[in-house]
Amino acid sequence: MSRVFGEVVGVAFLVTLVLVPVLVRFAIGRNLLDVPNARSSHEIPTPRLGGLAVIGGAWAASPITNGEIYILLPATIVGFVGALDDLLDLRAWVKFSGQAAAALILLFLLPPPILEAAGSLWPVALLFGVFWTLSVVNAYNFMDGIDGIAGGTAILNALFLMALLGTLDGPGGVGLPAMVAAVAGFLVWNISPARIFLGDSGSYFVGFYLGATALYATPVVGSPYVAFVVAAAVFTPFLFDTGYTLARRAWTGKNVFAAHREHIYQRITPDPAKHRQVSIVYYAFATLSGLAALFVSAGTPYDMLVRLLAGGGLIVGCCLMVSLLPRIAREQNYR
Repeated sequence: MSRVFGEVVGVAFLVTLVLVPVLVRFAIGRNLLDVPNARSSHEIPTPRLGGLAVIGGAWAASPITNGEIYILLPATIVGFVGALDDLLDLRAWVKFSGQAAAALILLFLLPPPILEAAGSLWPVALLFGVFWTLSVVNAYNFMDGIDGIAGGTAILNALFLMALLGTLDGPGGVGLPAMVAAVAGFLVWNISPARIFLGDSGSYFVGFYLGATALYATPVVGSPYVAFVVAAAVFTPFLFDTGYTLARRAWTGKNVFAAHREHIYQRITPDPAKHRQVSIVYYAFATLSGLAALFVSAGTPYDMLVRLLAGGGLIVGCCLMVSLLPRIAREQNYR
């Protein structure tokens, strides 16, 4: 198994690492660039097809991982929907429809524990599974706005999910190391100053793969529902930033579907020089959330309630700290 693990990581990393400069030249030659506008956090037109390299790296490792086909295939479908959006600027309903169709394919072909445990309420669990997967996909898409933030956070989320899965034999078990390696190969080119962006193809693919994998987390003390909640906590920084921002816009009467620059991470990134610093801050919060999830998952029937309360307190504290980042950033700028 360790040999297979090493081959998976090596193949995915090297293929992605080599594909990225090829895509950079392709995008520049055909003017497929993300041109800065009033909402952008970058100043130089930059290729945005990096997600295709990540998809290529994951697929290159798939023969070694027995395909991980049930998650990899629908994630790739979503990734190509994102690629079309990068090229054609699809309407929102088209994007959401493609994402939902891929999620339904996954949930029907490989029902997760929460769906199997729902009994006669399985339609509710099915709709929730689709909603959850789309939430993570679009959170990653919304948060992929500065150099390194999405790629680095994806690696951390995947590492904690690997620990929560507890085995390499289940869905995502070997695929997650391939995902980590592929994203790491991309991140070499995306650390500030970025030579290429993940694009919708990459944020959709990575978000779908990670969100879907969380549905198959190992039950904590026999409960698939608690297992899912614990796995979901890993995504706290991205989900909170996204949810908080959309709620804030809705409260002030703004169109939540319109493009904007009001996410917390965007509000504390006044110029490209701050990209790496802000990304590291979000890495720290992703680490805190992951540790809280691991703390809860290590519980026994006798101390589970205490661990849930303590872990929940850490997650709430993480959300509070993220919400205070704009105020902290303003205070530092005034000094």
